[in-house]
Amino acid sequence: KIATKNNMTNLKQALKDKGYGEAERAEYRQSSAKDMHVHDITAFVYVVSGEFVLRTEDGTKSHQPGDTCEVAAGTLHTEETGPDGATVLIARK
Repeated sequence: KIATKNNMTNLKQALKDKGYGEAERAEYRQSSAKDMHVHDITAFVYVVSGEFVLRTEDGTKSHQPGDTCEVAAGTLHTEETGPDGATVLIARK
């Protein structure tokens, strides 16, 4: 993890230091899922609330509030949420 769940100032600075742009808030509906896809950017995700599930060819990992994950450019993946949806901060580079 780049930062602890209660330290947003350090998180934002760490993301900037790693070359990420400003983190944007995104809200996902309850029990939502997208088709598998890729991006030409690397994304960093910080879970604010709910359950954010990242599924890749290497497996599936559930992320809870305070958890972080990084999806490298070109990684085939999908995002899913739990029954309460999810709110996340996403930074890209």
